[in-house]
Amino acid sequence: MSAFDELEPRGLWAAFETITRIPRPSRKEEKVREWLIQEAEKRGFSHQTDSVGNLVVRVPASPGKESSPTVVLQGHMDMVCEKNRSVEFNFEKDPIRVVRDGDWLKADGTTLGADNGIAVAMMLALLDDNGEHGPLELLFTMDEESGLIGALELDPTLISGRILVNIDSEDEGVVCIGCAGGKNTEGEVPLVTESIPANCTSYELEVLGLNGGHSGTEIHVGLGNAVSLCARVLDRLARELPLRISSLSGGDKHNAIPRECAVVLSVPQESGEKLRNLVAEMEQEIRSEIGDIEPNLRISLGEVALPAAPAAALESSVAIIRTLLLIPHGVLGMSRVAPGVVETSSNLAAAKIEGKALKLLTSQRSSVASLCNAAAERVRAAVEAAGGSVRYASEYPAWRPNPDSALLARCREAYKEMNGTEMKVEVIHAGLECGVIGAKVPGMEMISIGPEIRGPHSPDERLSIGSAIRVYEFLKSLLDRL
Repeated sequence: MSAFDELEPRGLWAAFETITRIPRPSRKEEKVREWLIQEAEKRGFSHQTDSVGNLVVRVPASPGKESSPTVVLQGHMDMVCEKNRSVEFNFEKDPIRVVRDGDWLKADGTTLGADNGIAVAMMLALLDDNGEHGPLELLFTMDEESGLIGALELDPTLISGRILVNIDSEDEGVVCIGCAGGKNTEGEVPLVTESIPANCTSYELEVLGLNGGHSGTEIHVGLGNAVSLCARVLDRLARELPLRISSLSGGDKHNAIPRECAVVLSVPQESGEKLRNLVAEMEQEIRSEIGDIEPNLRISLGEVALPAAPAAALESSVAIIRTLLLIPHGVLGMSRVAPGVVETSSNLAAAKIEGKALKLLTSQRSSVASLCNAAAERVRAAVEAAGGSVRYASEYPAWRPNPDSALLARCREAYKEMNGTEMKVEVIHAGLECGVIGAKVPGMEMISIGPEIRGPHSPDERLSIGSAIRVYEFLKSLLDRL
């Protein structure tokens, strides 16, 4: 039995089911793009792809709506590929194993890809729906999750419309009219290595069971960062024991808060009991701090074979720990213009030892460009203090809110008429493609909406079935008004 059996409207869920079966990591969206082109051609709709792989499908107006302005509906084709360490899964080959749990769709140990697959499904479902609408341009962008790359390299001549509805928000009943800008800061710290003395014992230290989450919309929640917590435990150990680090790996994606981190370290043989006691103390201490929000947190320690390869020398091991401790993670400032909204943040997204270097990935966000740069400079200072270097990548602009937009007014009117309540208007602390597209296409009016998605960018990601249906019906109502 499929998780999608008996779900209506059939066009919406059939499209989403197909999408979950098509591998679509960032930069590898060719299969889903080919499928979308086939669906457009089956219906006789024109389409165009730019040099980087962004796709637009042009849908004629419903009879009687030909004079309406062209509306751009926009979503991205790729998905965040995250899985639990215990799960065997190849995101480049395997279909998502979708599970239905009451009103929720989720995946078995991996991300679901509702971010942003449900937007693609809604746009495709409109092709066969009987709803009234003016001319539509369905814009499917590529490589959003690794830094809005598709939008940054979009050929603006691909679209002619000057009204854009982005379907990449994750809260029903909320319309987003602005977002933070951001950038990635990547670091590399050289390491001095040496052979592990024969009188040492090696252990694997793991931080496990954290929720993970979106490094923008959930950065203020106080979720644990596995890399930062692991560094904190290592710092405690290194202050009392000589240790050498052989391997370290935690986190993966710039826009996800790390859920797991694993380190192989070696200490003198006689230090085993003290090591275990210190780890147990740190687990209890950290549980007392964040156990309410991270109830499944585990910090485990197990003996492993002594690695044959050289490890980071004692001083380099300390440099690894100090660098990770110094790199900021979390909220760095709240907005005074929009009370309750995060203004600036930084995410220690990934750390890994590769060869004789510690490789680092961090992301900074802010609604103020200079503060985003200042946060990145804090990362640079921490890395350079350890003798390393940084590079900046995937910089994108903020989306400046326009509360007087006619599109926003129409959106709120349609929502109130359908639901009898006011739609909430917000600015979010996350990167949306609207900011980039708005900078490329002057005069573009934009809003962002979407259904309830919880735990995006983590294997806990889940989509509300009822919410997706309601947002789809609302989208059709809004298009009828434009």
